[in-house]
Amino acid sequence: MLLVLTLLLTFDPVRLGVVLLLISRPRPVSNLLAYWVGAMAVSVPYMLVPLIVLHLVPSFRSFAQRVATGTFASPTVHHIQIGIGVLALSIAALLAVRFWTSQRAFLPAPNGAASTLVPDSNTPTATSQPQGRAQDAPAQGRSATGRFRRWAANTWESGSLKLPLVIGLAMGPPPLSVLLVLTTIVASGAAIGTQISLAFAWVFVIFAVVEIPLMSYLATPAKTQAALQWLHDWVSAHRRQVLLATVALAGVAMLAVGMSGK
Repeated sequence: MLLVLTLLLTFDPVRLGVVLLLISRPRPVSNLLAYWVGAMAVSVPYMLVPLIVLHLVPSFRSFAQRVATGTFASPTVHHIQIGIGVLALSIAALLAVRFWTSQRAFLPAPNGAASTLVPDSNTPTATSQPQGRAQDAPAQGRSATGRFRRWAANTWESGSLKLPLVIGLAMGPPPLSVLLVLTTIVASGAAIGTQISLAFAWVFVIFAVVEIPLMSYLATPAKTQAALQWLHDWVSAHRRQVLLATVALAGVAMLAVGMSGK
């Protein structure tokens, strides 16, 4: 169970997608490092504090083990996982339809002339809107949704390292996975130093997708920078497809996990 859990968290499609999207930003190596620092800052105490509690309160070990294993085997949890998977696939389908319709807007007409479609039907134009509604455009731009979208786009394109740091802080290992791993480590009966080392090792393994390119950069910076630059250019050109694939893979993975436990 631990091996399967570790592999699932290591090759988590959401984490893989986030890493690819971070590489598409300016300074991909710095973005990966900031993301890793944030992930470690939250994951290491997340593992260390419960491990110490399990040692100080031995009676809590069996209870924690029952909670962790019972939750993973609970039919209710599996139904929730299936529901989340279906929801993610539905979102992926909606994104696919939206991307497809926006691409068709720029396809040339059959007679060779440029298409007259616009990428977003909600965008007003000077010729399609009555003159009396021209003043409505600034009001639309001042909407909360419009401000948030502009802020998100500006933050993403700015290259600020605060964003990957915050994402790393928000993407620590799941609490139930941590509980299951720690109760298994404590049950091994190894010395406390060995158990702490195992907990650290588990955290490093599940973030290997970030650590491998960082270690490669330390060993061969020029080659790694060239490879990351190529990946940066490719992901930047296919950012929508990467986002769509990430959501779809997350839905498939969650659906498979939920179905496997039924």
